[in-house]
Amino acid sequence: MATHKQLMVEVPITIRGLGSSDTATVNGCFPASPIHAGEINDQSIKEQAQLLIMDGVVNDAGHTFGEFNRDYGVDAPVIADVDIGAANIPSPFVPNPTSPGPGSFNDSDKPPAPDADHLVNPGDQWGSGVGSTLDVKPSSEAQSTGEYNDFQLGKAPGA
Repeated sequence: MATHKQLMVEVPITIRGLGSSDTATVNGCFPASPIHAGEINDQSIKEQAQLLIMDGVVNDAGHTFGEFNRDYGVDAPVIADVDIGAANIPSPFVPNPTSPGPGSFNDSDKPPAPDADHLVNPGDQWGSGVGSTLDVKPSSEAQSTGEYNDFQLGKAPGA
C-alpha cells in the first residue's frame, strides 16, 4: 500500500514545460470549475468522502437492501447474548451445517448440529491480532470509528 500523499485538488502550481502543464492556462480553460473558484479543496473532499462512504445510513429505496447502516457497530450482536438453542446452531460462531432433509428448504426443519468440538470451540485463527474469539460488538464498534484515511497498512481504526 502506498504511503505517500495522493494529490486531490490542491496540486502544485506548474509552468508549461516538458512533462508539466501550465496552471494558469488550465485555470483559464476551466474558469467555472469549483476547484478554481475555491468552492472545493482537499479537506472538503475528505469530509464528503467520510459522509458518503463511511458514515450513516444508506437508503437505496428498496432496490436491493433498503436501508443499510454503515456504522455497523450499532447493530452488532453480543456473542454471549446469542440464543444458540432458538437459532438451532452449535455455537454463536458457526451456522448449523446440517440439511433440513429431503424435500425441504426450510431452515427450521434442520436437526441439531452434530456434536463436534470444532463447531463449538472456534479456537484462535492464524496470523496476528486478537483471533476469532473477539466479540463482534466491540470489534464492530472499533471498526465503525474509522475515518477517511484511517485504513492503512499496520494501523487499526479505533486503536
